Amino acid sequence: MKKNECCNFVLAGREYDGYRWFKPLQVILVTAAFYAMLLGVVLLMAFFAGQMSGISLGEILYGNDGGYDTVDMYSPVGAIMNIGSIAVLLPALFFATLVVRYRSFGSYQSVKGKWRMRHFLIYFFIGLIVVALPLIINSFIKGEVTGKLHFTVAGFILCVVLGFCQCSAEEHIFRGLLMQAFGGWTRITIAAIIFQAIPFAIIHPYNITGKISVLISGILMGVMAYLGGGLEASCAYHILNNVTLYIINGFGIQTVSTNLKISDLVLDALIQGVFIILIVFLTGRIKEKDS
Repeated sequence: MKKNECCNFVLAGREYDGYRWFKPLQVILVTAAFYAMLLGVVLLMAFFAGQMSGISLGEILYGNDGGYDTVDMYSPVGAIMNIGSIAVLLPALFFATLVVRYRSFGSYQSVKGKWRMRHFLIYFFIGLIVVALPLIINSFIKGEVTGKLHFTVAGFILCVVLGFCQCSAEEHIFRGLLMQAFGGWTRITIAAIIFQAIPFAIIHPYNITGKISVLISGILMGVMAYLGGGLEASCAYHILNNVTLYIINGFGIQTVSTNLKISDLVLDALIQGVFIILIVFLTGRIKEKDS
């Protein structure tokens, strides 16, 4: 339970009864333990999916050696392995909050201590125009259309569904758990926003330009969470960005690559900048209607 109402989502972790400096670390470690167990379940599911589709788990793992250039996210076994393996971070955090019982799972979602679906839907539908549409237009401008269909029907469904879960999981871990952990330890909003973006960039297997782009994206999504008072805005952006890219790559409209260019970095930053401006405007409007 909160000691008092806190409007700063980044620093909200310290406002809960029973908070001690080591409590976030406990949640991180227990989340990692549950994640290891759930990852085993994902591996089993990918193995059985591979047996049914004739794709071995070894082929999927070997394909990942080439980074995003060779990764399979479009067959059922590829989607389960490469997207599902990240998506299970979400239930891992949920189970961890049940074990380390000093705050609820919803407290990692917003300053209200719950998921605000109306906020998410507003950001999501606005983002269809501001985020998804520019990515689609840019994919045609780049002239990388191959027309090669990578999806199977089951692969498409799993890729989209698990894509939503994967992006939500990353937001809960990086902009929820880690950002609030750093916020509690440093008590400095901007420091917590920057610190959580560093491991976020490290886990993405891009070239140096790509890692800088992901670092900037992680910081800007942290700003989205701070301005919106929760994960709804950053989740909406992350889902629209990733799932749109999955779809246009899966249908051969654009070629996914580990080696990003400066132009990709600039486009991503511009899209996120416009989205942040809309968040500032929309958050004010939402608060007026709520009041």
